[in-house]
Amino acid sequence: MRRQKMLMLALLLAGINMISGSAQTTNNQKPEEGTQEGKQNKKIEISGGVLVESNYSSFVHSGIGGGKSVMKPGVTTGGFLNLGISKHFSIQPELLLHYKESEFDRNNQNGIYRYWGMEIPIYAMYHTKLKNGHRIHIGIGPYTEFGLDASLKREGEKIDLYEKNTESGTPVMRDSNSGFGIINSYEFPFGLLINVSYKISISNLLDANESSAALHPQTFSLGFAYCFRK
Repeated sequence: MRRQKMLMLALLLAGINMISGSAQTTNNQKPEEGTQEGKQNKKIEISGGVLVESNYSSFVHSGIGGGKSVMKPGVTTGGFLNLGISKHFSIQPELLLHYKESEFDRNNQNGIYRYWGMEIPIYAMYHTKLKNGHRIHIGIGPYTEFGLDASLKREGEKIDLYEKNTESGTPVMRDSNSGFGIINSYEFPFGLLINVSYKISISNLLDANESSAALHPQTFSLGFAYCFRK
């Protein structure tokens, strides 16, 4: 299982490099506007770029008596590919790598949750142009997240949340979840973007005791991206 996760991480990093290279190559070979070739290829505009963000994550939970989840900062990096289907609309898949951290206290016992994972969101985007070449982008869509490592440290003890229990054969948490997200971006004329996003999972992360309790991760993100549009 760990070997498969490392393979997924390698594919993620390779995908980010492909996104950046594809976007730059496409823009370098873009035909001149007004030509017959330019008119034929104007249907889909391909762009892409890289991003780095600060994330703040916690859990929406139920059925856990005395439980309290508190957001702490983490970091997100990755790349995106934007497929423009019209002047105002596009589809934007992303490949992201996360480090997330949050507090989870229960019955006055403090616990620190740490997580490494990769995520694939796909947004339906709306775009509008402002004066002087500035743009605003708004998107909504589903995502799927794959955990590479998750642990809970409490009173000096570190628990691997993906390790299977010897008696039940199930881990404390599942290593994947799905949900929905929204994103809002402000783009400057030279390609720099300021991104704000929010995601919440519709999946219950708990594997053990899933019938009586639920954990749904949520994440706020704020950061910068650069689009190789020009």
